[in-house]
Amino acid sequence: MWRWRANHRGSNQDSTSIVDQGCALEGRLTFVGTLVLNGKFQGEIHSSGTLLIGETGQVQANLEADVLIVSGHVIGNIAARERVELKSKARIFGDITTPVLILEEGVIFDGHCKMMREGIRVAKNSP
Repeated sequence: MWRWRANHRGSNQDSTSIVDQGCALEGRLTFVGTLVLNGKFQGEIHSSGTLLIGETGQVQANLEADVLIVSGHVIGNIAARERVELKSKARIFGDITTPVLILEEGVIFDGHCKMMREGIRVAKNSP
């Protein structure tokens, strides 16, 4: 099983890592800070940070993070503690659990979405 953890001298939230186009990884991925994924990944991703899946990103995994921003292709379930943003070129095939879901025009989403109660309460109190 492959495991990678970002190790940065500064704040863990400041670290940014990139898996670029041409890279293909498989296994269990954990990280802190921000990960930009433009390559291929299969397995599981768990983080207390931000995962950005670029337009060339292809992921077949269950994803868990604070924030997920997707412009690429995801097959698997998504769980976000803060929010999920699906950009216009995103293709999602799986279920989403998040307090905040942002969808741009053009997104393909085939699955179910569950909005956690905490997120709904916050949205009702917003102006």
